[in-house]
Amino acid sequence: MGLIVAALAVASWLYAGAPGLAPGTVSTLASDLGLSHAAVVAPPSADVATLADEAHLSAAGKALFYGTNPKILGAQAFAGQCGNGQVQHSLSADSTVGCFEQGSNSIVLYEPADPRLHGSVVTSAAHETLHAAWAQLTAAEQSTLTPLLSAAVAAIPAADPIHAQIAGSVGTHPDHLPTEMFAYVGTQVWHPGGLAPQLEAAYARVISDRAALVAVYTGWNGMLEKMATDIQAASQALVTRQTANAQSQAQYQADAASVDYYRKAYQAKVAQVAAMPAAQQARLELSWVWWDGTKLPMAPANVTLARAKDLLTRDEAALPAREAAIQAEAAAITAEHTRIQGLVADLDGLQNQLDPSASTR
Repeated sequence: MGLIVAALAVASWLYAGAPGLAPGTVSTLASDLGLSHAAVVAPPSADVATLADEAHLSAAGKALFYGTNPKILGAQAFAGQCGNGQVQHSLSADSTVGCFEQGSNSIVLYEPADPRLHGSVVTSAAHETLHAAWAQLTAAEQSTLTPLLSAAVAAIPAADPIHAQIAGSVGTHPDHLPTEMFAYVGTQVWHPGGLAPQLEAAYARVISDRAALVAVYTGWNGMLEKMATDIQAASQALVTRQTANAQSQAQYQADAASVDYYRKAYQAKVAQVAAMPAAQQARLELSWVWWDGTKLPMAPANVTLARAKDLLTRDEAALPAREAAIQAEAAAITAEHTRIQGLVADLDGLQNQLDPSASTR
């Protein structure tokens, strides 16, 4: 036996307004079914119908969803819509982003302004529809599914944010735990082959492709996680570059000081030799170990000094290029730092948009 009574699913679809029916037909059919007390709702808007398709709702799931006259609101309009502690709701960024109120059979959803976060409202739509489905189950059916849900949640790694999400949605209403588990597991947890057969059967009445629905959640949530991972990796790489460039700068300064010292030593030796009598110069032999460890073996003074001059010329040509490379790397590091700051600001902005209360501050 289906977990959602077929007559109720049909009635909900009729309230939603069946395509092609003449005005008043919905009310007539509802009356014929003995359900004339139920509110007749308007056909779904294009946005609502699109959202139902994106949430992979089945025909019965769409009937439930449309029957709640769902509202899709921006941050300003959403403020205060889901404050009643008795409603079943979903959380993101520690703030309510959707709710189902059983008494009025209504769903209210928050959609962030940034289109990259559209998947969040798709997840919320399915989440709240699952609350509506849970409300239609019999007490016996709920009792059968609750331990299966508890087992499914217990099998999820402790670090998974779903545990905090469920706890936050339950709040001070422990009686909400079964429906919150049903909604969160249904929209966020998938294993190859599915969960317990009875649980998957219950979901199948409302969701036509649960694996695809969970992929919506992992898609937008994974995008945020990848942004954070990319920022962390880029930041670590930047620190490595900064350290290496600082070391290069320190080495350059030390080498430049050594070149300057040996330049002066070379000039002093040249002056000293030039002041000697020619005969003494002819007999003089010199050896030298250059600042970088290059050995100039004992040789006539003019030969050793000529080799020293070549080394000095080499060093004086190399230092400016090294300094330019260090400065270029410093500029690149500054640009990368600015880029990473932009990535951080973008991620912060998206995370803030997931919290409608933050978006209205």
